[in-house]
Amino acid sequence: MKFLRVFLVVLLIFAVVMSIGCAARQTVQKETTVEEPTTGVVEEPTPEVAKASGKKYIVKKGDTLWDISGNSSIYNDNFQWPLLFKANRDQIEDPDIIEINQELDVKTDWSKEEVKDAIQKAKDTPPYVPHTKPRKKLPLRY
Repeated sequence: MKFLRVFLVVLLIFAVVMSIGCAARQTVQKETTVEEPTTGVVEEPTPEVAKASGKKYIVKKGDTLWDISGNSSIYNDNFQWPLLFKANRDQIEDPDIIEINQELDVKTDWSKEEVKDAIQKAKDTPPYVPHTKPRKKLPLRY
């Protein structure tokens, strides 16, 4: 009985740690180096920058496009982060890597189809793999 109790506590701790680790998507600092997987990637076309609607956001330490798009003053939906990426393709090569004090344009006049497409792309995005340099090929066409 004691073994079962210890096993359940360890299992619970493991589940909590894994759920926190999987949910915490962080901007990677430039000190680490990790090999980038190349399987299942799509060749990226020339970036097309969307026109901004005048609203701006200054990136703070620890920000991600996921967190910024979930902000109630931005899109109030974390899954709309591809819209931020699309609106700022002129200054963001890789949606996983944004810089502190970067000034992002926040476009708010997206069509319903563009929003729906962005949400689906966010859901289709593979799990985050740490890297320090922008990927040459992104996993999806955002």
